[in-house]
Amino acid sequence: MAAFLTAIVLLRCLPLRATLAAARAAKRLARRPATTAEAERALTARTWAATFFPGRAACLEMSLAAFLTAAAFGRAVDWCIGCRFRPCESHAWIEAAGRPVGEPALPDRPFRVTVRI
Repeated sequence: MAAFLTAIVLLRCLPLRATLAAARAAKRLARRPATTAEAERALTARTWAATFFPGRAACLEMSLAAFLTAAAFGRAVDWCIGCRFRPCESHAWIEAAGRPVGEPALPDRPFRVTVRI
C-alpha cells in the first residue's frame, strides 16, 4: 500500500525528473535481481493496493508502484517507459531478467523502451 501511495505522490506532485531520480535511488537499495515469480508478487501486491484507491491509476502509476514494492523487499526489477507508433501510444511496465512481467507474451507491435531504470 505504501509503495502505491508513494508512486501516486511522486508522479502527481513532482516533476518527472525528480520521480526518475527517486526511482534510481530506490533501485540502488535493492540488493539482488528479482526473479519472475518475485516480480509477479510485486504486481499482485500493487493490484491489491490499487483496489482501495478512488482515483485513476494507469500503467505509469501501476508500474512504478510495482517497481517500488520490489525495491522495498530488496529485489531489483527494471522500470520501463516506452512508446510505439501507428498509432502513437506510450506504456510503462516492469521487467525481470530482461523480460516484461505481467504483459502479453508476444505483442503484435512491441513498445520501444525510452527510459529504463
